[in-house]
Amino acid sequence: MSVLLLLTVGVVYAPQLLAFPYKQRIGTVTVYAERAIDPRIGSELARAEGLLRASPLYTGPLDRSLFLTDGGWRWRLLAIQSPGAFAFRRPFSSAIVFNRSDTGADRVTNGRAVGNTRTLSGVIAHETTHIMIANHLGEVRSAMLPTWQQEGYADHVARESSLTDADASSLRKTDPGASSLVYYDARRRVDATLRANGGSVDTLFGGR
Repeated sequence: MSVLLLLTVGVVYAPQLLAFPYKQRIGTVTVYAERAIDPRIGSELARAEGLLRASPLYTGPLDRSLFLTDGGWRWRLLAIQSPGAFAFRRPFSSAIVFNRSDTGADRVTNGRAVGNTRTLSGVIAHETTHIMIANHLGEVRSAMLPTWQQEGYADHVARESSLTDADASSLRKTDPGASSLVYYDARRRVDATLRANGGSVDTLFGGR
């Protein structure tokens, strides 16, 4: 049992143990993928970095590992707690795992009926923002932030949502508890809060 537990923890925090067939180092980022890595990944990483630089939390490029899946067995194994997510990063980790990824199209999909597509570059920025928040506040305090602050600020930095305004309006009528609406509303709330407080992220998070 202890050996199985160690193997599970090892895979959770070191997804490269799942033998991703493709690997490429670009600046401070190591990309692992299930399919050949399109050269356009470089421009997508550059776009993500540009989004991150606009945040007051940005302190420079971060050393990260990105794991691009096809939404198959590797994703199902790693994302057992959130199979409908676009991507995730676990606390105390710089590894980011992505759902169905298309580097050539700058796209990530999650298989949902509505709100199922985002840009890969935007999701990279979103998940990296979680690392920046944790570096700024500490992992424990970062984990204790309300969802609207944590996810809303990450989408604020990424400058995108999975829903259009029309999608959100329609979804409120058919599935008002949808997780994509939680993210959509969180971003709008963060945007409004930052406009009202002069753009202070520390004030948004309740002070350091």
